[in-house]
Amino acid sequence: MLAIDNPHTIKLPGGSAFQKLVPNAVAPKPLDPKDIASQWLEKFAEVLSTGDASKLDRIIFQDAWWRDQLAVTWDMRTLHGLDRISSYLAPNIAEIGFQKLKLQDTGIYQPREESPSSGLSWVESMFSFETAVGRGKGMLRLVQDQDGTYRALMIYTALQEIKGHEELIGARRPHGGNESLKDGVKMENWLERRQKEVEFKDGDPAVLIIGAGQSGLNVGARLRNVGISSLLIDKNERVGDNWRNRYRTLVTHDPVQYTHMAFMKFPSNWPLFTPKDKLGDWFEIYGSAMELNIWLKTTVKSASYDDATQLWTVSVLRNSSEERILKPKHIVFATGHAGEPKIPTFSGQEKFKGIVYHGSQHEDATVKGHMAGKKVIVVGTGNSGHDIAQNYYECGANVSMLQRRGTYVISAKKGLFMLHEGIYDETGPPIEDADICAQSLPIPIQFALNVGLTERIKEAERENIEGLTKAGFKLDFAEDGSGIYRKYITRGGGYYIDIGASQLIIDGKIKVIQSPDGIEGFEENALVLADGRKLEADIVVLATGFDNMRTTARKILGDKIADRAKDVWDLDEEGEVNTMWRPSGHPGLWFMGGSLALCRIHSRTVALQIQAALFGLNKDYRA
Repeated sequence: MLAIDNPHTIKLPGGSAFQKLVPNAVAPKPLDPKDIASQWLEKFAEVLSTGDASKLDRIIFQDAWWRDQLAVTWDMRTLHGLDRISSYLAPNIAEIGFQKLKLQDTGIYQPREESPSSGLSWVESMFSFETAVGRGKGMLRLVQDQDGTYRALMIYTALQEIKGHEELIGARRPHGGNESLKDGVKMENWLERRQKEVEFKDGDPAVLIIGAGQSGLNVGARLRNVGISSLLIDKNERVGDNWRNRYRTLVTHDPVQYTHMAFMKFPSNWPLFTPKDKLGDWFEIYGSAMELNIWLKTTVKSASYDDATQLWTVSVLRNSSEERILKPKHIVFATGHAGEPKIPTFSGQEKFKGIVYHGSQHEDATVKGHMAGKKVIVVGTGNSGHDIAQNYYECGANVSMLQRRGTYVISAKKGLFMLHEGIYDETGPPIEDADICAQSLPIPIQFALNVGLTERIKEAERENIEGLTKAGFKLDFAEDGSGIYRKYITRGGGYYIDIGASQLIIDGKIKVIQSPDGIEGFEENALVLADGRKLEADIVVLATGFDNMRTTARKILGDKIADRAKDVWDLDEEGEVNTMWRPSGHPGLWFMGGSLALCRIHSRTVALQIQAALFGLNKDYRA
């Protein structure tokens, strides 16, 4: 596989039997995919049992990829190339103790032949495994070599649980019934115990979770279900206010099948896209149902960390007046994927007679008064910019969007469902298996495979794309044409999931103004562009996005802590997301954020790493 320019832009080999990787490959033998996968897995198990990583060349291509999430080390890693894979495994392959490798034998992820792109095919299967400390699942993808044997091109391993500390679900669920009056009538019933537990009067939580939105709630539920005490604090008055308090017309941009939360799926009659207030109510229900300990109207006053004791000292202010000192071992920072709002200022802005505000402060156009005839300029063309522009137009304003660079647009009616087709839809597999499959490919490989998918979506949405182009809207399909996921995971923005604004642009009802060099400043009644053009305006909305999540940590936890942590989001040199859901650079500090789906998936990742630290399983934790 060839990387071009950007190290995360991969050109996949094509042709029969991976001929660009192995030019003299023989024609594939007519073997059953199950036989191919079974034979390979047996060889894999044999090599692992020897504890000799140098023997991996017998079963893995030189140009192979291994993506590992906590099965080999307590981190998320992507290794490209047999030499790196061998070096990764060699120091502790025997200690890991891979065993009981078993192919999945039911459902769509039992061994099968797949053709993920033109001219490329492989045999893939999900499999389960155990290690010395836990149990996990993975995916293998096998391609025939020039000598006729099948070798692994891609391997994925992900720890799912730690032995002896499994989630208390299914057959392990709590009994409940005979504990309604624990130790007899003189002791507390369930409600009395819950009321006492949430106050933490007799001890400290092992984990303090800052933020009770989708990130905090999911990881809180994961921790509780492995017996680790946690406390969630949130500045809002109610759980779910982080959604309720956003602009009036907001709905989720991902479909319901993709957005379930840990342990508690949305009901089967739930709408495809959830209105913000309905989702806020669901969060409130979730927090109660999961028996999470939550303090509302609570903020961090100060925080410090003692490297010798590995304890935090956190002063929190509850209900504006009650100060409590907490000494947790871990802090999960779950205030939202984005950091502080990026709010630029411009020369002459103080002279502007109109209204200027950041998109994060938008509620509804009607709160600004009568809109008929008002000139509104929305600076930015991401999701929020489009939603806000549509909101103002529907309230009667004369709306223009200011665009500096291209934006990826995908329709919620067509393309969005093509992204999730066969995995997260009504015909898809159990969500636990879907999550394994969705994470199983290295992110650069996902980018490469998404090039073809983005082309198919483009074709399905040709009318919309042509209309936007004709209206002067600049489209950008991401580097290499790899689409929305690359925009999201590297930038956290730069795209719009179309729920109606695109047609308004096409029809000329919302105007688009190009200004590659941005804004020069303000006059009393106008916005002045860098090229000197003046746009009359009554209201300017700066839908200019958000800063790194680390900026919020700096604001809440202080410079000393933020300076030890690393920047959050975008990709590291291996192609894994920086800092989020993995070691932050500061001991005992974890960043937890992302979409509803990623919070469901990686709440497990974070909870497992915290378990490993608390139970002494991660020997490198102090580092």
